[in-house]
Amino acid sequence: MPKGDEGSIFKHAAAAVLGILPVFSSHLAAQELQPRAYIPAPVGLNFVTLGYARNGGSVLFDSSIPIDNAQGTSNVVTAGFGQSIGVLGRSAQILGILSYVQGDLSGLYLGAADDRRRSGLSDAVFRYSMNIHGAPAMTRPRFAGYRQKTIVGASVTVSPPTGQYDPNRLVNIGTNRWAVKPELGVSRAIGKWTLEGAFGVWLYSANDRFDGRSKNTRAPLGSTQAHVVRFLPHRIWLAFDGTYYNGGRTQIDGVDQPNYMGNLRLGGTFGISLKPRHALKIGYFGGAMARYGQNNHSLGITYTVIWQKGR
Repeated sequence: MPKGDEGSIFKHAAAAVLGILPVFSSHLAAQELQPRAYIPAPVGLNFVTLGYARNGGSVLFDSSIPIDNAQGTSNVVTAGFGQSIGVLGRSAQILGILSYVQGDLSGLYLGAADDRRRSGLSDAVFRYSMNIHGAPAMTRPRFAGYRQKTIVGASVTVSPPTGQYDPNRLVNIGTNRWAVKPELGVSRAIGKWTLEGAFGVWLYSANDRFDGRSKNTRAPLGSTQAHVVRFLPHRIWLAFDGTYYNGGRTQIDGVDQPNYMGNLRLGGTFGISLKPRHALKIGYFGGAMARYGQNNHSLGITYTVIWQKGR
């Protein structure tokens, strides 16, 4: 294959890979803003990523927890590895991400000023996605001539309880429970614009060691995303992002807690292919409405290196 064609392939593949690399932590799992999450890449493409995000703002606790006027900041460092594959003739991708979190929380505990610092590994995240319409499995030559129209994809994200957790602490980095999110996504290209939507729901197992002696269960948490993507010269793209999630009410030993979520996040994403095998993504989101949880803002950066099998 001519060198110029290879460069074009990796330019578009890098943009596709960036779309599925959100900055995860156990505190942000329901708040993803993932533009271009179902854009295909040629079969056999590998990618590694390093990311950093700083999050800050107010934290709205369950009324059963005696913490008021809480403010939190966190620094999240992520490392991930993934690969594009072909399954039943369709394009698919697998991804694994590990995160290290350093966080500070201050507020009033039982009316007295207090603060806490936590650091350690967050719950790991694994994602499998598959395009079921509009994006077949493609070799590099075929991918070079691919032009997107309408893509329909599905994914499953799994987060096992691998993060740091102490049942005697009210504030933890890990969640001590499994979380699974099935999702359906749609992407429609219109000239230099792409319109996207994704609809999923987080399902949770029980935490049997909440505060060291109680059982904490959580209802399903619905998640809806919308993105408007604009492609610019010099291998640059911009996205305007929004996500709304609702539900997630918890029970402690069978008693309902007044913590139903109905939160809206708005933000934007900037992506660029620096070289055929390198790409950069910068994303920001802030809380437009928060009923419970984190009314915060987040700024993150992700750097990605990609390569083809055998190269």
